[in-house]
Order: sequence, then structure tokens, then C-alpha cells
Amino acid sequence: MKVSILTSGFPNGFTEEFIQCIKKYYNNNGVFVFIASDFNMHSKTDKYINVFINMFNEYNITFKKVYCIDSRVTKKEAQQYIEKADIVWISGGDTLKQIKHINKYDLISDLQNREGITIGMSAGAINMAKKVILAKDIEDNIPELSIYEGIGIVDINIEPHLNEATEEHINEIYKAAKYNDIYGIHDNSFITVVNNKTDIYGSYFKYKKH
Repeated sequence: MKVSILTSGFPNGFTEEFIQCIKKYYNNNGVFVFIASDFNMHSKTDKYINVFINMFNEYNITFKKVYCIDSRVTKKEAQQYIEKADIVWISGGDTLKQIKHINKYDLISDLQNREGITIGMSAGAINMAKKVILAKDIEDNIPELSIYEGIGIVDINIEPHLNEATEEHINEIYKAAKYNDIYGIHDNSFITVVNNKTDIYGSYFKYKKH
């Protein structure tokens, strides 16, 4: 079974709804794979892996193996990690840089074809779309409206951290929504796609294509 989860962020730890969702589809002692956003920022990547593993541990969700995909592993190793993963976590960070790394490592088909849970957070959730519609955001290294082929796991475009968006950025989201519906989701909110059924948990706003 393919389970896709698109999240914004959990600044105060995982929510009960999110944990219930994970426990519904995951039995303990599996393999967790973390895909970095910037494959060269090793210390930052390691920091966030530890943060999320500890957050899972607080709810007695455990893993027998934890692997990280960044420039410290080869393309072949990265592909093998994805094949054996029970949960793949596509991290937040630099959205455009992340999709470049994922393409460079030829991970698209492996991510599309695997069974199990795929979780995208922020940038990772954005890049899970078949066609990414990315609003301009200078502060987030997105100099202009960007449209490109994403990982292709879901057919949903999201804009994370809507609760923090400035009026200027909201205007940019409206401009991006000219090309497709965009779901603006707040922190602590998430979207699940299981067997083509989509459910939304928490606060969001749908910017409709126009």
C-alpha cells in the first residue's frame, strides 16, 4: 500500500492526529530513510534526523535502521535505501535545491514505485507533486514563480506554513494558483493520500485555479 503524507511543520512536536495516522500504517522496527533538502549541509541534516527520530520515540514509534540520503552516500546506496524503506521522509529546506539533488541521484522512479509511507515536510511535500507550482518567495530562495516536474507521488500542490505567510507572499500564491489549485496548509496540519483518497487534517485554505 502506498501512503503519502504532506505536512507543513510541527513546531511543538507531532500532533496526536499525525501519530495516529502513522500508527495506522506502520508497525515498529522498520526502516526509516531521510532525504535531505541540501545534500551538502551534513550537520544540519543530522540535527533534524535526530529531532524527528526523538519525536517519534516520544510516542513509542521505533526503527531498526535509520538511513540518510545526502552527498555522503552514492547514488546506488541511496536507491537501495529507498527500496528497503518502510518510511521515507523528504525533508524541509530549500525546495529548488532539493529537487535538483533528487534528480541528480535518479531517485524519482524509486520513490514513485515503492510501497509504504512517504512523508514530505514543507519543501519535501511541495516536491511530491507531479507538476510543482511554486510561488515566488525571495526569502526562501525562490526568485520567481517556478513550474517543474516533481517527484510525482501525488497530484496535489501545497504551500506550507500558511500561518506565517506575509500579505506579499499570499499575493504570490494567488498568482501561482492561476496554473493549478494550491492547498495552503498551516503548521500542525497535514494531508494524506491513500488509495487515491485524500483527507485533510487541520487548518488550510484552498487557492482555486483561475
